[in-house]
Amino acid sequence: MADEEAENLVAYGRLFSTAQQLPWRVVYLETVASRYAGDRIRQGLARALQMAQESGAEVLRLNLEIDSASRILSTIVQQAQSLGAGHILLGRQATGRRYFFNAGERLSDFAASLASHLPTAHVHILASPSSQAAPDPRPDLADAVQPGSRLQAMRVVAATLGICTLLSALIAPHLHPINLILIFLVGVVYVALRQSLKAALITVLLSIVVFNWLFVEPRWSLKPTDPEYFFTFVIMLCVGVAVSRLASRARQTALGAMVTAQHSQSLSLLAQSLAQARTLDEIESALKATVERDFGGQASMVLPGIHGELETAPHDQALEAHAKAVMDGSPAPVGVPCFPLAAGGKVIGVLLVKQLPASLQSASHLHLLQAYANQAAVAIERWQYAWRSEQAAVAAETERIRNILLAGISHDFRTPLTAIIGAASTVLNQGHAITLEQRNALAQTVLDQATRLQSLTSDLLDLARLQDGQVRLQPEWCPAEDLVRDAIAAVAPALGQHQIQLQLLPDDLVWCDATLTVQALSNLLLNASQHAPAGSIIQVRVQCEASLCRLAVHDQGRGLKPGTEREVFKKFYREPGTESPQGTGLGLAICELVARLHGGTIEARTDNGAVFEITLPQPMHHPALEESLA
Repeated sequence: MADEEAENLVAYGRLFSTAQQLPWRVVYLETVASRYAGDRIRQGLARALQMAQESGAEVLRLNLEIDSASRILSTIVQQAQSLGAGHILLGRQATGRRYFFNAGERLSDFAASLASHLPTAHVHILASPSSQAAPDPRPDLADAVQPGSRLQAMRVVAATLGICTLLSALIAPHLHPINLILIFLVGVVYVALRQSLKAALITVLLSIVVFNWLFVEPRWSLKPTDPEYFFTFVIMLCVGVAVSRLASRARQTALGAMVTAQHSQSLSLLAQSLAQARTLDEIESALKATVERDFGGQASMVLPGIHGELETAPHDQALEAHAKAVMDGSPAPVGVPCFPLAAGGKVIGVLLVKQLPASLQSASHLHLLQAYANQAAVAIERWQYAWRSEQAAVAAETERIRNILLAGISHDFRTPLTAIIGAASTVLNQGHAITLEQRNALAQTVLDQATRLQSLTSDLLDLARLQDGQVRLQPEWCPAEDLVRDAIAAVAPALGQHQIQLQLLPDDLVWCDATLTVQALSNLLLNASQHAPAGSIIQVRVQCEASLCRLAVHDQGRGLKPGTEREVFKKFYREPGTESPQGTGLGLAICELVARLHGGTIEARTDNGAVFEITLPQPMHHPALEESLA
């Protein structure tokens, strides 16, 4: 705000950001009222913003067209969310100003509303030493428009009569006594406007007595000689009663308008909080914070569970019974703070409010609580629709993945099964007509295809175990050379005429699960042998550093098509335009899961062939260092 605390706020923000080593942003909200501030205040504001810029802060000036607490609150919330703010510093309220009408008459009330919208941020209020005293309790709206206490009213009546009497005594020598009654009439009107009807009537009677006693002949008696005075006294009485009744109606109208404005403001703040809520817990937290702030009570939501029981059961058995009755469609008993959460023509829950003050159990306050419940019901219904939509999307994605999996399995199983069936049928039906060499070739076909089915089944089981989390890592320090040679030996028949070239240091050690790492390397070698020309070189490189280790397999094939560097790790992926019978389409997916289980990554790229590189994180300590220290 454009007050004298701007420089102190920026100075404190600079110290705070320096101590916490955090970046900071200074937001100045220029309201309509602040545009008419004096030169001294605006100069101080300019100095504060310049100080912030020189201190390395991001300075943002925003113009607000409406001086409303909700607009100020929403603007601060948006800025804090965009910055991911962890701390919010506010300048203290300027003396004699109420910036936050209907959102708290004090800055602490506004800060509480701000904290409810930003639960992860800390809100700080900068206060000077003179303002360290505890603030007075927030006055009720009725106290702002209703007359004061009886003693205060009597003081006002006495002071008004004294002033009217003094003025009448001063001008009595110059005017007819009948004119002096107008001075007392002004006093009666003043009391009628500021105090109750009873105080106005007392003022009328005392004015008549004082005027008759001091200014009407014969003085010092209560026997006026002129009959017109009696008519004047009656007029005074009528004016006092009429003005008092009009003032009372005006006060009641003002009170109603202020209550309506406050309720509208509370509903607006609750709507903003519920709009940002994404879960049931956030909806309940926003509702609890609003009820506690506005009513001082403890709120809880009761929602039906899957089997019809109450998910959030209150401790009070009587309230629980009332909540169940309301859920069944029965009206809430009189005096019981149960409010149905109705949406879509049905009750989806109950709002319970405990420790509700008796002064806040009027019809208007109960109506406001029901409005809170209605807004919460709409938010819950929105969450239910979003949850159902999400579940439907998950179900659709699950069905799509299942169809892809079935299609891939059926495709990969059909080819070897067809070959096995064909070879077996030929042997059975034409066994007497085929030569021994043909019989052996058919038997070899059956063996090869059965081996392929076994490999596919094994890969499917391994993939399922890795995805379901059934595999527990057992990492240890493994010689890199042993890992590579075990992987080569596991797939030696499939490598055929390919030449394996190793690039590693004999002393390299890898912190990993040996079984899973050998399996991943074996899959990479198989993939390289299937996509590289016969007799070409396949390089296996191991590069170990302090915090990570890279295992790479590089073939001399045609490489990957652009844009497929991540697609190749999907299950049953096949290169577009090819129908190679080799491979199961699961080897690279298993490699990715193995790398992920180790907390590492796997990447694919083209560099005079395809390169697949697994990066595994390594612990800081190393057995060679431990042995040297020992």
